[in-house]
Amino acid sequence: MMRKLVSGICVLLVLAACGRKEEMAAAPMLAAAPAVEMARKLEAPQTDAGQPASVPRHIELRHNVVIEVAEDRLEAVWRTQLEACQLPACEVVAAGVANQSGDMASANLALRIVPGRAGELLATLRGLGKLAQHEMSQNDRTNEVVDLQARLANQKALRDRLRGLLAGRVDKVRDLLEVERELARVQGEIDSLEGQMRATLAVTEKVSFDIQFRAPASLSQPGSWEPLREAWRRLGSTFAESLAMLMYFLVGGLPWFAVGAAVLWGGRRLWRARKSGPKS
Repeated sequence: MMRKLVSGICVLLVLAACGRKEEMAAAPMLAAAPAVEMARKLEAPQTDAGQPASVPRHIELRHNVVIEVAEDRLEAVWRTQLEACQLPACEVVAAGVANQSGDMASANLALRIVPGRAGELLATLRGLGKLAQHEMSQNDRTNEVVDLQARLANQKALRDRLRGLLAGRVDKVRDLLEVERELARVQGEIDSLEGQMRATLAVTEKVSFDIQFRAPASLSQPGSWEPLREAWRRLGSTFAESLAMLMYFLVGGLPWFAVGAAVLWGGRRLWRARKSGPKS
């Protein structure tokens, strides 16, 4: 009996010692967990408010430039700038020349160019002729890009889940068709969002230039006297309209003129009668 009691006490002591060793081994692991989490937070870029660093800005820059060039070299200048724009640094969006009789000759050129070459292009344009106009505008489209990225990520995650359903076991044909229809809809939404993203990035990654080349205005230019000719043609109609307004005024006020004259004549008669009464 005594021997069994001693054996039981020994077993309890051994188990207690093993439990203590496990606690001591687990303690460093528990203490290391907060340190690992803190290290991960320190590795992430932070701002002053403790939030993740701000996303890159997406700014749409646009220049509207008007250059006056001699009419005889206008088309040559336009063609030279058109041919100088080469991918990938420069992209031609639109181009055209207008040489209609009676109108001032002009040409237009819409470009997208990498930001590093924008200053060079402006200097080149100033050297081509007189800088008649230069306007610069910018539009911050960062929120639009962030929104598109978030929507695109959500739609792609939904697409992956739907593909997982198709890869799994679907019991009913009706459920299978419903999943396929939803997957097609989600894929169409993804394609649309990717198209919007490409279009937005296209105008923010490059600087847009709307350039107009025009000939200087002169009195010998066809059409320069057209405003005076138009004024002369409208002279008769303007005089007729003014005369018509005067006639409307006279005809409309004639009854009131008659009433006013009658009142004035009666008042004058009454005043004379009162004035001559006491003397008689």
